[in-house]
Amino acid sequence: METIMKVRKRLSATSLTVTRSEYSGEHYFEPQKGKIYNSFGFIESGSALFRTPTDTVEAGPGDFVFIPEGLKYCSIWSATEKIVFYSIHFRSEITDSPFWASLCLQKVGCLSGGVCAGRVKELYRLCGSGDFADQLKGYSLFYSLAAEAVGDMKTRVPAGLPEALNKATSYIDANYRTVGSVAEIADYCFISESRLYHLFKECLNTTPITYLNRVKILQATEMMKDSALTLEQIAAEMNFNSEYSFRKTFRNVTGTTPSQFRKNRS
Repeated sequence: METIMKVRKRLSATSLTVTRSEYSGEHYFEPQKGKIYNSFGFIESGSALFRTPTDTVEAGPGDFVFIPEGLKYCSIWSATEKIVFYSIHFRSEITDSPFWASLCLQKVGCLSGGVCAGRVKELYRLCGSGDFADQLKGYSLFYSLAAEAVGDMKTRVPAGLPEALNKATSYIDANYRTVGSVAEIADYCFISESRLYHLFKECLNTTPITYLNRVKILQATEMMKDSALTLEQIAAEMNFNSEYSFRKTFRNVTGTTPSQFRKNRS
């Protein structure tokens, strides 16, 4: 019994959901940030243009599409009869795969062309069942689909840092004096705050605020070469709320106090 309860808790925590949507005629989803979780989409009928600030992905009947967590996009749908698609939402932790943050909006070639239609429909049935045994089968089927998708998408992971992360760090580097919040950085990159945090943690092992503070303190050390500038003036120039906040952040970043830093340089 204890093992079953642990499994139930595990399935609940991973938050796998599968939905089926149906529309008649053309349909348009306003520009939006992606779901809280990563998503796979399977188009049964109709066709869609997924548009981001930098890319456009065309998908039609039988195509299997990956939409990364927090991506800002819109979708334009058309059909001769009706539009039917399945959405599979999941947290990245469900597959314990470390590379989700580096992925972009894309079609999954090995699962497109209608080859996974029966499996997606069965996944929808199983995950919507009230029977726990069916739910377990559903999760097993999802893992199988995800494993195939991962194998296919690994071949298209871009070299270097993800574009959104490069954009975020460049924005911070250029605007460290005026950046007011993580939300501001995320909006500039057209992604959600949660995805921005995930990108920094996954690729740089830090957070946006920590990165921003490091840039600000690095610039502050240059300003401290001018002995005529007070710590209060430097703190204000670097957009810290107070001299105390500046001193605390300085020590967290450098391991020493501003006063000791200046003394060591003299």
